[in-house]
Amino acid sequence: MRIIVILTLLINLNSCGFHLRGAKGLDFSYIYIQSESADAVAVKVMQLLKERGIQILKTADGAQAIVYLRNQGVDERMITISSTTGKIAEFELNFHVDMEVRRPDDTVLLEKRRLSILRDYRFDETAVLAAGVESEMLKQEMFREIVAQVMRRLEVLKLGKIQLTTIKLKGLKPSYSIGDNLKLDLIEKTARSYPIDIWLTLSKGTDLLFLTPSKDQTWKINQQAKAWQTSVAITKRRHHLLNFTIPADIEEGKYIFRAVYTHSGATLDLQDLNSAILRSNIVEGEIVIE
Repeated sequence: MRIIVILTLLINLNSCGFHLRGAKGLDFSYIYIQSESADAVAVKVMQLLKERGIQILKTADGAQAIVYLRNQGVDERMITISSTTGKIAEFELNFHVDMEVRRPDDTVLLEKRRLSILRDYRFDETAVLAAGVESEMLKQEMFREIVAQVMRRLEVLKLGKIQLTTIKLKGLKPSYSIGDNLKLDLIEKTARSYPIDIWLTLSKGTDLLFLTPSKDQTWKINQQAKAWQTSVAITKRRHHLLNFTIPADIEEGKYIFRAVYTHSGATLDLQDLNSAILRSNIVEGEIVIE
């Protein structure tokens, strides 16, 4: 009878799949998950977040929130002992993981909390194999419930969706010499539904300069933050940024061009600009002038 029950549970688990109530209403776009002895839960949470369009970042830079998952484990405690055999007859399982959510600046979004599931199961010494299968199935069920708890806590976060478009730079070669022509275009690979400002920067080492159009030449350098173009219409998806000859007086070395999109009229976040390229509304290209 025990084997029949186990087989029935297996069939039901395979047929129902893994569904989370209301998990599609996640109000954020970018997240970083840090696992400390909780890899199984972290991997499953990342999979579910990706299925719902959330981007999992490889570093905490640029994330709207950092999810800390720690100390995943299953504790087993004896509950009752058989009065006839004197052996353990019933166990209690406690599947747990610690969860905390903070912003990259360490502001607490969700206080540290231990999520746990308690389940009891009876041990039948006359059917050790079946008892072992039942125990593993129970742990898998508890695992799914813990993951569901993590997802439900993430639903509480109200960080806002970030509407983006995919952009790329076109025309850059890895290296240039004096007299070479440098041509740089910006291409939007996906449509957008709102006007944007485009910022174009040039950096060498720690120096960060802003490039803008000029009446006398194709571009000029600004030390203060200034947009390349403002209020760019949604119909314009290809932008000619630079087209000039490398001058003889230029300093040799590595240069990095970055193009950044912001909502029209928004202030550029320089801290985000200098972080790793993690989002699709910022793109960079690197060249070496020899």
